[in-house]
Amino acid sequence: MMEESKRKGWKIGKRRKAALILAGCLIFAGMSFTVYSKYYKTRYEKGMAIASGFYFSSNYMYEEEGLEEIADIAELTRISGGKLVHEELVNQLMVAVNKQLWGDDSCLFDVEVRNYTNQLLYNDTDLNVGYTVEFTLLDVPIGAVYEIRKGSEGSYIRLENDGKGNVVKAGFEEALEGGKLSWDDYELKVSIDNSQGIDYQPSRVLMMAYPTSPDYLKNTKKIAGIIMADYNQRKMEITDQKLTVEDEADWDEADWKERLKKESAFVYQLKTTGNYYAQGNNNMKQKIRIIWDAELFELNKNDKYREENDANIEYKDGKGIMTIETMPYSSIKFVFFKKDNFDEKIEQSAMSWKDFSKSAFDAEIEL
Repeated sequence: MMEESKRKGWKIGKRRKAALILAGCLIFAGMSFTVYSKYYKTRYEKGMAIASGFYFSSNYMYEEEGLEEIADIAELTRISGGKLVHEELVNQLMVAVNKQLWGDDSCLFDVEVRNYTNQLLYNDTDLNVGYTVEFTLLDVPIGAVYEIRKGSEGSYIRLENDGKGNVVKAGFEEALEGGKLSWDDYELKVSIDNSQGIDYQPSRVLMMAYPTSPDYLKNTKKIAGIIMADYNQRKMEITDQKLTVEDEADWDEADWKERLKKESAFVYQLKTTGNYYAQGNNNMKQKIRIIWDAELFELNKNDKYREENDANIEYKDGKGIMTIETMPYSSIKFVFFKKDNFDEKIEQSAMSWKDFSKSAFDAEIEL
């Protein structure tokens, strides 16, 4: 009986021991799996994806099927028989166009190379990634200069392409620190160049980036993209402004005083121009000030540009000033009525029509 109890106790103890060993193995396996998931393949095999946990991205460059087979930007832009060898792949790349207006005849793009996908997914502390990023022009620059630099200070490197195989590209070798969100900025500047009297046409700027260290990350991930700078003027221009009475058949500038006396109201017209995006969203509008001689003219009280209680109108030094918002390529008309003693006042004027019209009405872009 005693021996049977011992045997049962031995069996229970053995089971507990086995259970503890099994539990330990499971915990160890879980830890090993967690640790293992943080490591990366040490060998690249065609068609196999890289283990998750390695992050390498950009705001203008993305992965594209077939890109992993390309060694660098020189290979991607290789020409044979007068055409791009990898033209189909290049045409598949994402093309980004500027959303901002130009300033001082130039347009800036802030290109980032990142060690993360989002705020939560970034490379581990023990993974500092060395990488190369390259920039080149796919087309001959027409009416513009293309330059690139790291950060927002220092000298630019000019990108060139004469269409005959003579290409100047720019490359940077940098590293992204792991354990936190990390990124490098590159500033691409496109500047209008009127020195040769050629109208600007956008050229494609090709970018490509890929990891170079540690060794086991080489040839694991490549990203690329294209930037184009559509020209958008920083501000509109007023191309024409006048009283429409000048367009009438009986208009005689030499006899302008008598002609104005015949009118009870005048139409002041102005036209604007300037490049803008086809979407026509409101942020493309700009402010214009309409200025008139308030001692001679009174703006139509029902003018559509007048705000409630004339909030956008002020009177200063005998002038009326109304500030409005309008789009480029607008033709705007305002109706003004004569004030009392209008005829007597202009009869006493010694000004020419040109001087009078300039002092009576004006419009300007609000900077």
